[in-house]
Amino acid sequence: MDKLKLKLQEYYQRCQQPDLRTKAGREEAGGAVVLEMENDILLQFGLPTSKRFVQILHDFASHRQLSDQLLDYVSKKLRAAARRYLLAPVISDIDQLQQAAEQKRSPYDLLPEMGYPVNDFSIFLISEILYRRNMPAEEVLEELKKAQHGDVWDDLLSLNNVVNYTRHELYNRLRMQDLRMMDDYLQSVRRQEKVKATKKETPDTEGYTPNYRMVSKILVEDIVFDEHANPSLIGKLKAGSRLSKITISMEMTALHMVLVSAGEKGARISTLLKKSKQHPPVIDLRTELGDVLTLDNCYLEVYKPQHKRGQQWVEPKDSVYYLHKILSKKEFEKKSKEEEVKQKIQECLDLIGGSYGYYQRMRKLGITDEEAKLRAGLQDELLFKLSTFLHKLKD
Repeated sequence: MDKLKLKLQEYYQRCQQPDLRTKAGREEAGGAVVLEMENDILLQFGLPTSKRFVQILHDFASHRQLSDQLLDYVSKKLRAAARRYLLAPVISDIDQLQQAAEQKRSPYDLLPEMGYPVNDFSIFLISEILYRRNMPAEEVLEELKKAQHGDVWDDLLSLNNVVNYTRHELYNRLRMQDLRMMDDYLQSVRRQEKVKATKKETPDTEGYTPNYRMVSKILVEDIVFDEHANPSLIGKLKAGSRLSKITISMEMTALHMVLVSAGEKGARISTLLKKSKQHPPVIDLRTELGDVLTLDNCYLEVYKPQHKRGQQWVEPKDSVYYLHKILSKKEFEKKSKEEEVKQKIQECLDLIGGSYGYYQRMRKLGITDEEAKLRAGLQDELLFKLSTFLHKLKD
């Protein structure tokens, strides 16, 4: 086995380590070794560590099993990518930036191919200054060159962690590099931190896949307000003759939509909330309406927030849910029909894919190709091709 294949094999085995399968794990100490290996492998082909070339290695590492065929395949793919990249016409940095602005190319591809590091400041220059603010490519290139010449990338990251950065000696030293966009960048970082601090935790930001559940026929008893959290509906969920406790947290706009869907009584509470300057901690709906408020004219798609226990995401055992989506009865019926049709289509595809396995068994028994297709129900050429592809997907 040649050195390249040994390197690829080592890279594959390193990526299979449990702590390196997540993005967070790759960004920690163990991930630094993987990044270095990616750089070494791509360098052997004369390729930069841009996203599109690194993706070839990520796809390779995502295969379940390592084999000689897989090593040959990824080697050929890297060689082909290198051939296209190295034989492509030479484009000046200005032209690359101008084309990138038109096409909105990923900075993770553009920067390495221009010879610049993928760094918070360099990404800011491309994504914010060039793409969003439409600053001339010449000025962006000049700023990149100054940052590269002064090797300020790590210093700027360090300055991000300083509260009063303008008083720090590092700031004064960096100003001597005449970086025009430095202050814009540092202020932008602080704005983003403020947004993150006020942004609520969601499945996307936390990194788990929630178990969505559709609920209706809720008997709402109380609406609870908290200055540090979204309002919540507290009541009972009706399922046949059984009632179970439920709490659903939602944003204020969603709360008004849910109340209005409940008819005249719900609309009255919604109007009351809009008129009041300060909401009471709890609104007792029995006191306000003389009865509980029934929500049966819409469907609420809800989920339980999860927390990490060891390496697994788990749900709490309480009855607190977060609202994800509000669906009208018509929307719910449409979604249900779509899910039912998708399930039936999948069942049909599973049957067609399974027929190819039956066809193969017939062939192994010495039955002719034509007869085997007929017995498997695959005499139609298009159906046979579909069955072949579906069988390959299963494997």
